[in-house]
Amino acid sequence: MKKIIIIFLLISASWSFNACSKFDDINTDPNQTSEVSPSLLATNLILQSMQYPHVGVDFLYKDMLAKYISYMEGANNYQYNKLDRTYFSSLVKLTNVQKMQEAAAGSVTESTYRALGHFIRAYTFFNLTLAVGDIPYSEALRGEEGIINPKYDTQKEVFIGILSELDSAAKYFGSGRNFDGDPVYKGKIAKWQAATNSLSLKVLTHLWKKTSDPDLNVINRFNTIVTNGPIFQSNNDNFQTVYSTLEVENYPFYNSNFRKYPIMSTTLIDKMKELNDYRMFYFAEPALAQINGGETPMSWDAYVGVDPSDNYSSIAARYVANQISGINPRYYALAQGEPTFLLSYAEQCFIIAEGILRGWTAGDASDIYKKGVIAAMQFTALNTPDDPKYHHGMKITTAIINSYVAQPAVILSGSTEEQLQKIWQQRYFIGFMQNGWNTYYEYRRTGYPVLPINSATNLNSIPTQIPLRWLYPSKELSYNRENVEAALIRQFNGNDDTNERMWILQD
Repeated sequence: MKKIIIIFLLISASWSFNACSKFDDINTDPNQTSEVSPSLLATNLILQSMQYPHVGVDFLYKDMLAKYISYMEGANNYQYNKLDRTYFSSLVKLTNVQKMQEAAAGSVTESTYRALGHFIRAYTFFNLTLAVGDIPYSEALRGEEGIINPKYDTQKEVFIGILSELDSAAKYFGSGRNFDGDPVYKGKIAKWQAATNSLSLKVLTHLWKKTSDPDLNVINRFNTIVTNGPIFQSNNDNFQTVYSTLEVENYPFYNSNFRKYPIMSTTLIDKMKELNDYRMFYFAEPALAQINGGETPMSWDAYVGVDPSDNYSSIAARYVANQISGINPRYYALAQGEPTFLLSYAEQCFIIAEGILRGWTAGDASDIYKKGVIAAMQFTALNTPDDPKYHHGMKITTAIINSYVAQPAVILSGSTEEQLQKIWQQRYFIGFMQNGWNTYYEYRRTGYPVLPINSATNLNSIPTQIPLRWLYPSKELSYNRENVEAALIRQFNGNDDTNERMWILQD
């Protein structure tokens, strides 16, 4: 991955140069360029789309909301289901999409940078609309045209736009050339085309209740992509950030001062025990009280979770008594950590398997699901040093993987609903210390796995459920109130509430 600090300094310098006065123009060295290259803008756009908070509790919010962990520095809103106002700050980076495309105009890589722009826009708007519902799309980022208060498009219109942008990205990558400035795939457009199609499949799964809408054409789009590709073929295709021992490229939770606070949940630990899933030994640390009681780090009974919906003081008492497993030290002791993926081959396998079960495309759902499980386990094993400190002597080997996927409880069998639940369970497993926001959205979409809800501790205004959305940004209420209120009236009878059901969630 490129050196992030250097990139931002170079771009900041360029922006400062372009804002210079006439005095600076007169004294400009004619041998120096005053324009930013498309490759530099591309690097910045890609990194900004993939970045996580570098240290601290912010990195763990997603895992709290998805009920992978409980957090012991103090009672946290995400653990207890309180969602507040979100931000549209991710839109700011999109102002550089047009600049990148303009800088590449007339070059042999024009098509490629055009494709990249569409991909970045689609990914950004996709995440924003998942968070709140209707958002500015068609008039967003058009301040230079005098549109400073953009209207809010319906969520359906936004999804149509996202799918159209991904169609354009796939087309332009298909006719493009390899390019510079890519910290993920080293400029290989075949990899980007597969990532574009994988993202399209992911977007389409969120439209599973809208398959009868001809404007969306969900089933045909899904089938065309799966049938014709290209799509991911292995973990080597993952759209992910790979970290290193260089300080500016360290894993986000490396050496964090907050490393002692996350502890494991029963939601994860108990299910992994039930399935004899060796990833548990890579995810967690044995509970010290269990070790002191005679268990070894290789024992399944050494690993104990806690219900994250329990009263905080009750959890704290067990935490102080060392009765609960913490997270595996590889998440804070290794500078390179493990890659964090936004799109993965394993997840794509689970998406396609679900599509086959729903009748969206042909194929062997059991086979593709099995490939996803194997890929997920291999990802964990290959990105962890072969050291008992990190796998506790319970190493994931080919034999272990083969035994795991052969278990009746893991094999894709039973009713369609039972098979879907097995797919969704495996998708839940792969989200740990990865993109837990995605896990939350999957739970919201499917209702599975069943996450613990305690009406006595739930901070949601409806104590029997987890919130369905974030609230619109306060800045939007301050500077674009008329359009925000119009969107709220259209969607939720004017209520900006975390329990309102957005369009994609409605039957």
